[in-house]
This record gives sequence, C-alpha cells and structure tokens, in this order.
Amino acid sequence: MNNSASETTIVEAASSTSDIPTLDPVTVMAALGSEVRWPIVQLLADGQARNISEIRAVAGTTAENISKQLRVLLVAGILENRPGEDRRQSVFTIPAAYRTKPGVLDFGFCVIDLKKM
Repeated sequence: MNNSASETTIVEAASSTSDIPTLDPVTVMAALGSEVRWPIVQLLADGQARNISEIRAVAGTTAENISKQLRVLLVAGILENRPGEDRRQSVFTIPAAYRTKPGVLDFGFCVIDLKKM
C-alpha cells in the first residue's frame, strides 16, 4: 500500500465519523484573506443567519460584489446558505460545527479567536 492510498483512507475514515466536513486549508485561507470577506466572516461568527442586505451594510460594497464574495465563502465551505423565495430572502451563516465556542471559529486545521482581534 502506498502512502497516498493510506492517507486517502485516513481522510475518508475521519470524515465519515465526524459531522464536520473536511475543508481544504488553502481554499479556506484564501477565502478568509480578503478585506471584503473578512468583515462578513466576523459578522456571521455569532451564528445568526443574515440576508444579503444585512451583510452588504457591514461590508460597504455593491450587491453584485457581495454576491461574488458570498459565493467564494460558500465554495470554500466557510458559509452555508438557506435559500428564500427570492435572493433577498436567502440567509447565510457559518455552520455551528465551526463555532464551537462563542467568538471562536474552528476549521479543524486552524482556530481563529475573534475576541483577540
């Protein structure tokens, strides 16, 4: 058995026994490393679901840009979305699995303490 096959087995076993999805560290860190996306993450870190209008008010950018930034965070696995009847009613949140303690985000490979920032 080569190393890559055994590593794949370990990752699959770990993800099958956990409710927390496995995230790609490079994708997550790239998504977090944005002056526009970081305030969105900070806003949603409390676990409250918010719509695009609420998020846009904090990020201070256009609705089109907010949609793009939310898409990046969704693809990275940082956010989840509950669609509404139309786009304005869709809400976004950081999954509870990553919010193990108030003010702390734990993505499995890194822990971010927002209270220290």
